[in-house]
Amino acid sequence: MAEKNKERLKEITDSIEQGIKDLFQSDRYAQYLRTMSRFHHYSVNNTMLIYMQKPGATLVAGFNKWHDQFSRNVMRGEKGIKIIAPTPFKKKIEEEKLDPETKTPMLDADGKVIMEKKEIKIPMYKVVSVFDVSQTEGKPLPTLANDLMGNVKQYEIFIEVLRRSSPVPLTFETMEPNTDGYFSEKDQRIAIRSGISEVQTVSAAVHEITHATLHNYEQARLDAAKEDGTAEPPNPKDRRTEEVEAESVSYAVCQYYGIQTGENSFGYIASWSKDKELPELRASLETINKTASGLISDIDQNFCEVQKEYDSILEQFAADTYRYTTSVMEPPFPLNSIEEEIPATVEDLKSGYGKDTRAAILNAAKVEGATSPNELLRQLDEIEKIYPPRETEAMYLLDNAAYLYLKENEDGYGYTLYDKENLRETASGFADEGVSSIPTAYEQALALEHLAPATSEKVPLDILRDIAAVHEQDVQEYIRKNHISMGDHQNPVPGAQDAPTSSKEAGMLPDAPELALDEYPMPDLELTVADLEACGYLDGDLLPLSKDRALELFEQDLTVYMIEDGGASMAFDPDEIQAHSGLFAVSREEWEESREFSSAIEDRMKHQEQREAAFLKTPQDAFAIYQVKDKDELRDIRFEPLSWLESKGISVDHGNYDLAYTAPLTDKGNAEEKLAVLWDRFNNDHPADYHRPSLSVSDIVALKQNGVVSCHYVDSFGFQELPAFLKPENYLKNAEMAMEDDYDMIDGIIDNGKNSTVAELEQQAKAGQPISLLKLAEASRREHDEKKKSVVEQLRNQPINREHKKAAPDRGAEMER
Repeated sequence: MAEKNKERLKEITDSIEQGIKDLFQSDRYAQYLRTMSRFHHYSVNNTMLIYMQKPGATLVAGFNKWHDQFSRNVMRGEKGIKIIAPTPFKKKIEEEKLDPETKTPMLDADGKVIMEKKEIKIPMYKVVSVFDVSQTEGKPLPTLANDLMGNVKQYEIFIEVLRRSSPVPLTFETMEPNTDGYFSEKDQRIAIRSGISEVQTVSAAVHEITHATLHNYEQARLDAAKEDGTAEPPNPKDRRTEEVEAESVSYAVCQYYGIQTGENSFGYIASWSKDKELPELRASLETINKTASGLISDIDQNFCEVQKEYDSILEQFAADTYRYTTSVMEPPFPLNSIEEEIPATVEDLKSGYGKDTRAAILNAAKVEGATSPNELLRQLDEIEKIYPPRETEAMYLLDNAAYLYLKENEDGYGYTLYDKENLRETASGFADEGVSSIPTAYEQALALEHLAPATSEKVPLDILRDIAAVHEQDVQEYIRKNHISMGDHQNPVPGAQDAPTSSKEAGMLPDAPELALDEYPMPDLELTVADLEACGYLDGDLLPLSKDRALELFEQDLTVYMIEDGGASMAFDPDEIQAHSGLFAVSREEWEESREFSSAIEDRMKHQEQREAAFLKTPQDAFAIYQVKDKDELRDIRFEPLSWLESKGISVDHGNYDLAYTAPLTDKGNAEEKLAVLWDRFNNDHPADYHRPSLSVSDIVALKQNGVVSCHYVDSFGFQELPAFLKPENYLKNAEMAMEDDYDMIDGIIDNGKNSTVAELEQQAKAGQPISLLKLAEASRREHDEKKKSVVEQLRNQPINREHKKAAPDRGAEMER
């Protein structure tokens, strides 16, 4: 066994040496530095091994550590990353006992040397396997710290942190355009050129800090003289080696913080390394690794200290803002205390939501008798330089070949890849739930799509207009092509021939829900909590499942429980589920964290008109919440008070709103009291099936009480009634939605009569009248089904010939052949 371990170590050590040689002879150096920045606490050997096997790795751990500490499992079929791990063993030895002062052997009464037993550790190493986070699945990883990424977020803080992390003073001054900075060994200071970009500034600062740390030979000579007069000061390195080390450390540190600096400076690496031996190359890598790791640790520590100092500034500003806004407020509800409001405001400011605070100050300033808010607004401007407004979307150009678009929504971050040449989508997906920033979502999108771009740059969002234009062209082309083929009465929409054909189903859009208020999505639609209680389980923390549904969710890695004698026991494999004859259940908390639960809630937004019709039609008291649509052109009206809209001549338009949520209204009291309760609930205690933003200024709450609907605008202070938000024509439209036999024929006239034929619709199109693609599809499908029905009727009238009837093999039988 020991020999086998030695052989594996020899093999892996040889591969490291070859990897180091290859590293400098190719364009792989920048990728190695990216890997090293993520594993800066690892040895050069293990960093090189991770780089050679999985250069895009971001966080690695052993199989058991993923499971035990992070509640994540390595996915089936994933191949481990081989690294070297220390496995020292202990051994007891006897040695002479030495006098602590003279360091000579001690003697006993007989003059013999006293021997003592000691336990020593003998270093040993073995090859072990680790796995990257992208090779695992399970609970989201905790966010350990705020990301300092993109175009250098919290730039002012970052510069202050670099000043504190530098071994010599760091200043800014005017320089020639071809110089970004310098380290003066004579003056023992660093100077950075004023007026360059944030990214250039940080990159240059780290570069010069590295020079001041590694190549400060005068200081090293003085230090050597202080410590020991015989100590030799380090020998100066050649200029090219100094530049390689400084540029490499700068690149690695910037990569660690997500600051994209470009890789143009590494073109000379091959020529620099060609005459150097392996030990010299390894020594340079170890120097770069150690220096980058130390600087990252210093920056992290100083960043925490600087943030604490800024906390007191933020707290004072939050307190001043609270006193200013409350001094003119006549609240319809009890106010939060200043002790509660200060930490909430500070957190908002740190998270980039200073806009809400600014709106509160400006609204208070409009009240008669209010003092000038200028000093508070000036302070807020300074704070937003340190904590910039939160970035919710971004576009990156990868290798000058593809665009990666990232956008935050209520469920996290989604991403889409577009081909740079034709601007068409090539892939899309969602980042994990734990992702909390655009840069982190960027890294995960690359990992999920198995991309490791050599170059990546942030580009303006203007390209989205071009992408939208291409998409619109594609849609129009699709419509045009399918309209041309309608002479043959083909189905213009893929899958239309599979649509339901009964008279009841034909009038419904696919997946159109029944008219009902929003309901909690149960994991098994056939069962209710009452079914679970009927089995004696009354704790309320589980939701019931049938056997088939239990097997489905078990396959999705949800924990399934078997209910028996009023208790619940965990099922560990499908065989246990198959053998159990009773009811099953899933944890309410785990179900609410599942993607299926979220998807069911997201699906509501596809049926807003039907849901609004259900709200208007329901005989019980109910409420509905409307929120401004997430569109760029509506950004300026979101979170704005009604008085501001009126001052700009902007009316509150039903078409600018999404129906976010509906539910029965069970609260007691008058309308004002019910609104106060809803405000508190949808800010502090959301229902589990409410995945939208908290109730805020510009939202609208509609109340239905005793059959009468009233709409209320959430204003800066209280609610303002909007009599015209749900106009009479909207009532008519929603009533029609509830009764019309064709959801695409909404025109304000209930039950328009017979459906149009394909020929009639084609005639309208030729006459230049706009027609609906959906209406065309429905007409084509109806006529196709009518033809098919006549054949079906003929078959029904024929006697069944059982002798010639042959059962078709099922899907499983076909697979077994």
